[in-house]
Amino acid sequence: MPDILSRLGRDVLVIDGAFGTMLQRAGIPPEQCPEQLNLTAPEIVAGIHRDYVLAGADCVSSNSFGGSRPKLDEYGLGDQVVELNRAAVRVARESGAQHVLADVGPTGLVLEPLGTASFELVFEVFAEQVTALAAEDPDAIIIETMTDIAEARCAVLAARSVCELPVFASVTFGLGGVMDISGTDPATAAVILEAAGASAVGMNCGLGPEQMLPYVEAMTAATALPVIVQPNAGLPRLEDGRTVFPGTADEMGGLAARFVRAGASLVGSCCGSSPAFTGAIVDFAKELPVVEGRVGLPGVVIAGPRRTLRIGAGAPIAKIGERINPTGKPELAESLRAGSMSVVRAYAAEQEQAGASALDVNVGAAGVDAPSALRSAVLALSGGSDLPLVLDNTDPAALEPALRIYPGRALINSVNGADDSLDSILPLAARYGAAVVALALDDEGIPADVAGRVAIVERIRALAHAAGLSDADLLVDTLVMTAATDPDAPRTTVESMAAVRAGGLATLLGVSNVSHGLPTRPELNAAFVSAAAASGLDAAIVNPSDAVVSGAVGLADSARAAGASPDAHGDVWAAWDAAYAAALARTAGGESGAVAARAADTRSDGERLADAVSRGDADGAPALVDALVEGGMAPGRVIGEVLTPAIQRLGDAFGRGEAFLPQLMVAAEAMKAAVARVKTYLPEDAGASEGSVVFATVKGDIHSIGKDICVSLLESQGFDVNDLGVDVPADRVLEALGDADVVCLSALMTTTLPAMEATVRAIAGEHEGVPVFVGGAVVTGSWAESVGAGYSDDAPGCVRAVREAVAARRQG
Repeated sequence: MPDILSRLGRDVLVIDGAFGTMLQRAGIPPEQCPEQLNLTAPEIVAGIHRDYVLAGADCVSSNSFGGSRPKLDEYGLGDQVVELNRAAVRVARESGAQHVLADVGPTGLVLEPLGTASFELVFEVFAEQVTALAAEDPDAIIIETMTDIAEARCAVLAARSVCELPVFASVTFGLGGVMDISGTDPATAAVILEAAGASAVGMNCGLGPEQMLPYVEAMTAATALPVIVQPNAGLPRLEDGRTVFPGTADEMGGLAARFVRAGASLVGSCCGSSPAFTGAIVDFAKELPVVEGRVGLPGVVIAGPRRTLRIGAGAPIAKIGERINPTGKPELAESLRAGSMSVVRAYAAEQEQAGASALDVNVGAAGVDAPSALRSAVLALSGGSDLPLVLDNTDPAALEPALRIYPGRALINSVNGADDSLDSILPLAARYGAAVVALALDDEGIPADVAGRVAIVERIRALAHAAGLSDADLLVDTLVMTAATDPDAPRTTVESMAAVRAGGLATLLGVSNVSHGLPTRPELNAAFVSAAAASGLDAAIVNPSDAVVSGAVGLADSARAAGASPDAHGDVWAAWDAAYAAALARTAGGESGAVAARAADTRSDGERLADAVSRGDADGAPALVDALVEGGMAPGRVIGEVLTPAIQRLGDAFGRGEAFLPQLMVAAEAMKAAVARVKTYLPEDAGASEGSVVFATVKGDIHSIGKDICVSLLESQGFDVNDLGVDVPADRVLEALGDADVVCLSALMTTTLPAMEATVRAIAGEHEGVPVFVGGAVVTGSWAESVGAGYSDDAPGCVRAVREAVAARRQG
């Protein structure tokens, strides 16, 4: 058989289609564990594989999608991870397919900070499954149907840690074009997964081929890797309680050809499809030429879980916020020593609002446990901020835990030309897919001349390439020295920067160092930025809230966009020389270069508490509750007038597509912390809940993520929730009902809709008047109405519906 790596990006490879759909058509009951069939009914599994091969599939995916320990535990089969996964690959190989892709699906666990699962736990789960799959020598590992970029990245890292096979990573987008849990867009997902070491990236499930096309185009523009596309057979609809996929094989084939012309080279289908769809893909797309010359995004590209930043190669000057650094900030230092991320979150929010492109995160201060603090800061900012992170630390013991868990592509600040730095930092950058800042210094210090700094940079560059990095992973800092001690230092820095940039590398400078010890610091920093920008500066570490400096960056970008050359504005150093002379004059007059204090916070305590909830500050919210109550606000009013409106505004923003699930989840935790503190001020008999809710995933369905998100939001807003878990029969719901105000039911599998309907009718028969709400990926509003239930399509809507139902019952 041909080596799949030799064909990637050269041939159009056709992947098989839906497996679960085919099992249903074979009469397999929904309560049957699909992976168990690899041992108990291998002939059924092999028959499905052969049908796809006969239809023309080059690649079949093993029947191991739910083969991780947590998924198998749901069937009581967690002790058979090795046997079931190895059998899956063996049966797939018997189909005669040219290539076997060992399939890995989501674990059902939600990673911190959005859930409770640790990175290490999920990593070990994936490593265990991939080890078993790899033992049977498949052609590649395919990780698919991921809705959280953190889990997808974790899976890629785990797979790479235990095998040498190519690793494909495919994620799922909703109609809004982002991954449901993490809110990640196609370009950002491609950047993050490529950095993590995937051999091919792509998308599957969630959408039909027509809806998927623009997202394919966005992804192929963002990466040079082969791109996988496996859409559903159209957008599903319910007919007589059954999910129907309305797409036809010819429609799939026609769109498959468009996927290939857009740059995809591995094409298959997903839910609702069959071998006939595979045959149409072969007919329409198999012989098309693969698009050549795709190069991905130019420049150095870093990414947070919801935003990508290009640096260099013609991009605007990136403003990297410098404020998360405890030097000279006692409030931040004390917060870090106490293990609180409240000030970190506040500084991040301020800088994001001020227009920062990324956030530099430095936790270095006396008494701070840097490995723990940096990891905690990364978790806090991953959930609450969209901006990519720059991890400002040179200690591998602190960097590695943070790099490991960061659900993005970080920038390490920094590596230098000393051997110990090169030996420790470069391997970390390669292992975790990070970019790195290269400092023009070594064991001998910072060279005084341009040639010396450039020589160090070139040595770092060569060793970075040897470590597996490229120029697209390097951002060079030629080191800004204070002009107070060396008036020529700024020019040497900028001349060195220009020389490095002429050699093809992107550049970064820490601007505020230039004015250290001098008065009129904003004016000096702005003049220096202007001079550096005229010589090609790509990124600046600055205070984005400094209007003078930010204005200078904006003017430089405008001039660059207009095509102005340095000579067009005369001597680029004239403004610097004037600002420097003015600063020296003021110094002679006795003025100092003290760092300006942070602007006074003029918000009320109520506004500060609402903002704390919105940014997920569970550490700081309780103290703000204390301040409000001690200031005279009644505890009940804190909930009704501050907390509830804050979380509702965020829910409304989510509904408009302006906020994403991660912000909702971390805000819910902050809300819980605040409400818990409010309750300590209430008499024991005055802490009545907003209402009582029984919540369950119905019989036959073992999916819990959607339910868990709704439960979290309900609890954060004061509802008592009796979470019955998954696979819950109707009689257990009835037993738990008692005096509950509302029942909520969830289902993700179309085969469990009859169980949901039976539960709704059982409740209506024995507890007339108790509102029942249903939801889940397969449920629609019209179907809910047909069975006599209410409906919500997302978690904020669930909270609103429950609140309105409880209010109506109490008024009645």
